[in-house]
Amino acid sequence: MSYVPPHLRNSAAGKTTTTPTINSKGADHFSSKHTSRIPSLEKSSNGYSNSARRSSLNYSLLNTVAVPDPVFPHWKPSERVLRLKSEQIEEIRLRLNVDVNVYPGSCPAPSPIESFPDMCLDASIMKDIEKQGYTAPTSIQAQAMPVALSGRDLLGCAETGSGKTAAFSIPMIQHCLAQQPLQRGDGPLALVLAPTRELAQQIEKEVTAFSMSLDSFKNAIVVGGTNISEQRSELRAGVHIVVATPGRLIDHLQQGNTSLSRIAFVVLDEADRMLDMGFEPQIREVMRNLPVKHQTLLFSATMPAEIEALAQDYLTNPVRIKVGKVSSPTANVSQTLEKVPENDKIDRLLDLLVEEAAQAEKSGHPFPLTIVFVERKTKCDEVAEDLTQQGLLATALHGGRSQNEREAALRDFRHGPINILVATDVASRGLDVTGVAHVINLDLPKTMEDYVHRIGRTGRAGSTGRATSFYTDRDMYLVAQIRRAIADIGSGNDVTIAMGKTARRKEREAAAAEKEARGELSKLSLIGSTVNVEDKYRHMIVPSMIKKEGAADDAWDD
Repeated sequence: MSYVPPHLRNSAAGKTTTTPTINSKGADHFSSKHTSRIPSLEKSSNGYSNSARRSSLNYSLLNTVAVPDPVFPHWKPSERVLRLKSEQIEEIRLRLNVDVNVYPGSCPAPSPIESFPDMCLDASIMKDIEKQGYTAPTSIQAQAMPVALSGRDLLGCAETGSGKTAAFSIPMIQHCLAQQPLQRGDGPLALVLAPTRELAQQIEKEVTAFSMSLDSFKNAIVVGGTNISEQRSELRAGVHIVVATPGRLIDHLQQGNTSLSRIAFVVLDEADRMLDMGFEPQIREVMRNLPVKHQTLLFSATMPAEIEALAQDYLTNPVRIKVGKVSSPTANVSQTLEKVPENDKIDRLLDLLVEEAAQAEKSGHPFPLTIVFVERKTKCDEVAEDLTQQGLLATALHGGRSQNEREAALRDFRHGPINILVATDVASRGLDVTGVAHVINLDLPKTMEDYVHRIGRTGRAGSTGRATSFYTDRDMYLVAQIRRAIADIGSGNDVTIAMGKTARRKEREAAAAEKEARGELSKLSLIGSTVNVEDKYRHMIVPSMIKKEGAADDAWDD
């Protein structure tokens, strides 16, 4: 059941393969949904149709080497956990702020586990957990790890900085240890797909940290912008886990550098971002070519309709886990909106940061780590240069820089000497830098969703942070939404922002209508009427753009 490159599929169409049967006693969580392997994507009016998931074409192996069946060992937590009663389990979930749902007729989800020893992990993994300074699981780890260890599919939604990378990395390593040994030329045993190079690098670093004590355990990172020949050598030598961006993985599969024939553990991380970036065809290309027996974990910061559709197609009766208030401005980030004329923005930024530098020096504290978001690459470089000329330690991060330059910028920001990162939206998702204290939007983004992800770079993992946003009259529609969200949070009302392509399209349409209306008002002002644009649009909010938490929870109901 390995990957067949597109250019070989016509020749493969005449061949037949035997579809493996599933032992209902040993793997009852693998359903017929996992047996649907499709050769081509067929679009319907509502996306990918069921016909795109089934086909008479079977995939044949590119070689005749027998592939060992994956092993899904029966996992059990400690006796103490097994003795927990249902009321105690619900009490733990309430304390952890975890919502769990399963499909009707499915087995109950495993209990959350609040200590690593109770998870009965491999001794080498436990050793590395202690080395990394982990003392107790976070909320997402406490619930997601038992689900993953039990072999069930998982659909997870958690706020940024919640510890979800460890939540899937540790069970993934445990899964790999149960498999038959790798041979040269074997494809990986587990796969993580991520939207960006930076996020993939962070994941690979964490996977490496939790497998350091394991002899001959190999990971590989497969992303664009780096030497493909080095990646080819690693893959052909055999690795246990591959962390990849979808496009570069497809490149290697098409070149025959690796295969999917032994993968039985798959993670789609920040799946909403991957769909936003146009990776849906590549994700489906990978998912439809996996072996019949496999386990899938899908994590997403938001749950728009597109993610629900992907989960429906490729996850089997997943356990749905929701931790914290997702898809909303974080309550522990202090948000400030400041109206600044376009031509004065950089001067105001310099004033703000120079003042902060003076205060830090006076108090004897280091300058707080700060990310400044701008709209364009060229402006990114200009602002970084202006800050440097003022004696501030700043660097730029954007898609126009080489991979080595981007890695150097992030390294200098994480470990010094740089303490101000000027970035485009390349850094608004997946960038996890400990200790970011201040996010500044020199230019506001186009949508509320992007705003939420930008300010989510601070106030992570329970810490507090600040967000300062400069705006002009053109931003008034978004500013109104931000003010409404801030007011609701201040009143104790939880809010969730509508996410996904449909929500963003509606938001753009509403913003365009607001802009047109503002233009009409400007015309009126020319004939003698005085209109304050800011006041006029202060409350101009489309209700569908901001939903109460209860409404958002409908998506999680069975």
